[in-house]
Amino acid sequence: MALVLVLALLVRVLIVSGSDHAVMLERVQQHEKEQRNGEQSWVDMSALLFTLLHYWKIWFCTGLFVFLFWNMWRSLKRKQHEEGGQQEQQEREEQVEEVEREEQQEQVEEEEQLERVEELEQEDQVEHVEQEEQEEREDQGEQVQQEEQVEEVEQEDEEEEYFHHSALTRYIARRAWEKMQGKATKCVLVEELMSDLLQTYTFVCSNSFYPVLQPAIGVGSAFEGWSPCEEDIVYRLLVPIKAPHGHVFHPELGEEGEVLARNSRIRVELVCMCTREQQLGDVLCFLHHSEEELSQNQQPSLLQTLCTGSYLDVQKTAAWFNKQVPRTWRLTHRAHRYGLKVLPSSRSCKLQVTDTSSGEKVHVELLFGVQQGNLDIFLSSQNAEAVFTPSTTWPQSCAVAERKYFEYVARTAGPNSCHLVCLRLFAHILVGMGFSTYAIKTLLLHLLAIIPLEDWRRRHFLSRLENLLQYLQYCLNDKVLNHFLLGNATMPDEVVLPQAFQTASPLNLFQHLEQDPDAHSRVLRDFKELKDRLFRTAAVWTLKEAFVRTLLSWAQSSHAVSNKTLSYLGGQRWVLPCGSQHQVVGSLHPKGFLWREFAG
Repeated sequence: MALVLVLALLVRVLIVSGSDHAVMLERVQQHEKEQRNGEQSWVDMSALLFTLLHYWKIWFCTGLFVFLFWNMWRSLKRKQHEEGGQQEQQEREEQVEEVEREEQQEQVEEEEQLERVEELEQEDQVEHVEQEEQEEREDQGEQVQQEEQVEEVEQEDEEEEYFHHSALTRYIARRAWEKMQGKATKCVLVEELMSDLLQTYTFVCSNSFYPVLQPAIGVGSAFEGWSPCEEDIVYRLLVPIKAPHGHVFHPELGEEGEVLARNSRIRVELVCMCTREQQLGDVLCFLHHSEEELSQNQQPSLLQTLCTGSYLDVQKTAAWFNKQVPRTWRLTHRAHRYGLKVLPSSRSCKLQVTDTSSGEKVHVELLFGVQQGNLDIFLSSQNAEAVFTPSTTWPQSCAVAERKYFEYVARTAGPNSCHLVCLRLFAHILVGMGFSTYAIKTLLLHLLAIIPLEDWRRRHFLSRLENLLQYLQYCLNDKVLNHFLLGNATMPDEVVLPQAFQTASPLNLFQHLEQDPDAHSRVLRDFKELKDRLFRTAAVWTLKEAFVRTLLSWAQSSHAVSNKTLSYLGGQRWVLPCGSQHQVVGSLHPKGFLWREFAG
């Protein structure tokens, strides 16, 4: 409003000053006329000042306008300052309130944290109490379990004591365990000797184009722990082989639809080695160099040495390795202690290892095999069931898978299991009969899968023998004994088999009995002979122990024994010292008759 008033006053002053200015102009013009008329003189200072006084209104209005504008500007500045101060004060108050809120929130959080800590402490205390109670309960449970185990062990000890005092079984079990422990030591020795041989060969022939030999795997009855004849035992090991550089193996599993392939072959194919030739420069590529250049600067390929056509030849492979063994063995660090002799063999490497200090001989057979992928199935150099096996045939072998299953059973059943004792006893009795030891082994594998492993302890020895006899009789009557690994979907994870094995139809190992009635009649007679042998063996051992007890009883009743000692001479003859003049000598006839004599 003040600004509008000032503007109106300024306009009025300008109008008045405009009229005065017109009058002043007229006077100036008149004064100029006087000057032009020759009246030249000094300007009247008073008149000029009087004229200038007419502009005081303009200056007054201008000053007034400036003063008002300055006043307005100052008022606005003061107002802004006041508003800024209020805003700063408000911000300070908000900051103070925020700080107070934060302090309150921190205080609340501290209180909540303290409450949580207290709760956690209470929970820890409760947990600790519960844990102590649980540990106490577990200790009580363990104590009860230990007491039950002690009672069970005592009961087992009583039963095993009865088992050991049984005239029928004590001698069988003791002798079987002793023999198995002896064989285990030889198995370790054989594995060490063959490992030295293979490692030395690999070091010597690392740059050749012959098959690359891998660490040997013990297979068969000796390494499974149930070899029937300890004296004639043959330690078999499977040596996996891989293709040398520049070659690749392609297993061909024979006829379509045949699950357990008997006519498998291994096709050998050359592959390009140009990359290695460029990087290392130690080989020439068989595919991209001329035969003349290769023959002059490089050893021949595997196709030219151990193959018949495009397929790996078993007999050539065995002959090649048999030739390398003597020279390689002389380089091993055990050659001075053990002598090694290569025996004739067309599809494997048969060795006779002799301890030079004791003269003890061990027979070893090395089989060669190509692994199917990462499975426990190999195409091996073993003979097929056919009368004639072509040299390029590598039958499928389940020996590694079967040994892994035995190892799984041994870990699960524990050291007191009697399954190997049963199998070894049957295999020992079957020597010279028409039954194959593999059939008895298959029977035992089926029973191990049927009967819980905790029921295979030593006190169940007689029951398991009876089960084996009954199961064998059942299979012979029905002429059916299925292969254990085919069509078996309950194999443990430790044994890796092809998917086709689990879904395959069972393979009857007694199929020949259906096709040959005469063979079936023979095995039935052999089964009767088997039972007779088993019972006769038990009777002989029973009479043997009864004879010893009779001698001891007689010696004690006659007070003739000063130092009672019992010596086993050759397992069939006892000598009982009776004072200084007489000896009682007892022998057991092979047919079971007893006789005794007195010697002075």
